[in-house]
Amino acid sequence: MVIREQKMSLDEYRAVTELPENRDRHLEWIDGEIVEKMGSFTPSRIAALISFLLNSFVLPRAIGCVTGADGSYLMSPDGQMFIPDVGYISRARLPQAPAREVPLPPDLAVEVKSPTDRVRDLRKKAEQYLAHGTAMVWLVLPEANQVEVYIPDDDVRVFGLDDTISGGAVLPDFTLSVRAIFSEL
Repeated sequence: MVIREQKMSLDEYRAVTELPENRDRHLEWIDGEIVEKMGSFTPSRIAALISFLLNSFVLPRAIGCVTGADGSYLMSPDGQMFIPDVGYISRARLPQAPAREVPLPPDLAVEVKSPTDRVRDLRKKAEQYLAHGTAMVWLVLPEANQVEVYIPDDDVRVFGLDDTISGGAVLPDFTLSVRAIFSEL
């Protein structure tokens, strides 16, 4: 849902997000416009599970930070602030946690399709993540029990229930069964 269709600056975006009436809303800044991410129970459960599994891998190794739906990433100072459902950024790229948004794109962005999302829009967003420097994007599609994996300069790979996703160069040695993502649905 687009909140304001007028292009705005980063400072204007921040001012809007700090208004008391917006404190509990997830507002992204896409192409200079504010777009609200609408919550949904099943996608939230999936994102929480993925976050748990990523944290189970990342925390013991102290290799980076996993963020949830409140973690925002400044993709570019000219109109892009994304809030992935789950994000990961390595400690090498972000040695100290920022007070506000992460000033860099995530290494891994996970977007879980909500009933109000259009797959076409999520695919466009995945391409925007890659264009701004994200190394890997997972689009999780609950209705299809599939995950689309985006990596720069490579074809999109689609994983089904019998497949396992690799963390690739972003999270070496990390694997995730697609069936595990959807097991509680």
